[in-house]
Amino acid sequence: MRHYLLTTCKASLATVILLFSASTSWSQSDWKNWNTAQLNLSFTHKLDLRLSHLRAFPISNGYNSDFNQSSAFLGYAPTKKLDIGAGYTFGGSNSLTDGGSRVSFKLGYKIKLAGVLNWSNSIQGEIHSASETRYHYRLIYSTRISPKKRLDFLNLSPSVSYSLFYNIGGDPIQYYDSKTGIPSVRQTPDGFHRGRLMFNLHSKVTKHFSLSAYYMRQKEFNLFAGEFRKMNITKPSGRIVRKFDNYHVVGLTLHYDIDLYSKK
Repeated sequence: MRHYLLTTCKASLATVILLFSASTSWSQSDWKNWNTAQLNLSFTHKLDLRLSHLRAFPISNGYNSDFNQSSAFLGYAPTKKLDIGAGYTFGGSNSLTDGGSRVSFKLGYKIKLAGVLNWSNSIQGEIHSASETRYHYRLIYSTRISPKKRLDFLNLSPSVSYSLFYNIGGDPIQYYDSKTGIPSVRQTPDGFHRGRLMFNLHSKVTKHFSLSAYYMRQKEFNLFAGEFRKMNITKPSGRIVRKFDNYHVVGLTLHYDIDLYSKK
């Protein structure tokens, strides 16, 4: 059983990474730096509130301010395996990266693999404000693998995760017949259009303070998309509509944890 679980886990993760890497064009993507400060308030061992603020900078474009986001997320874990939560994010943007505000709802499930790994999976639904023109709703499936126990070196916990995004709504796109160039249908490019692969190192520095350093690769695509649901289409004039937003991110997150209850 242990061997089967490990083999299945490795095969699934390897497939995700290979599919993601196969469509990656490293030379054509920008590099960004994301830095986050996060306060974790635990009201009970099942209920917590996470407050965070993120500042983003484009490394490839003079390190000017790109966008910033502040968020609040309330999480509840009724069991050791199951967790649910809801949050609100708002911010400003100098680009189309991730501006506007949104409300999110999340359902997660965690299991142990062979007694040595934690495998977490979650589904998140989002409702975005009108300032986000590329989509109005999003569904995000995320999977994450990390060791059950921390490493002795710097009290580290490495992890790898992948998130797949499904877009719904937003501003419609005018599609054209591929043979004649005649306008065909005008509609939103609903579908799987974004993936994010992340490698993270989390160090528990003290009882209350911890630090995460990570690398994230965002790749947009037209996965399983029909002819008239695609992004990054070329109009007869040659202009590209809803261009793919691909980039790399190196980031740091500072965590500060406060327990507001007695563990006894």
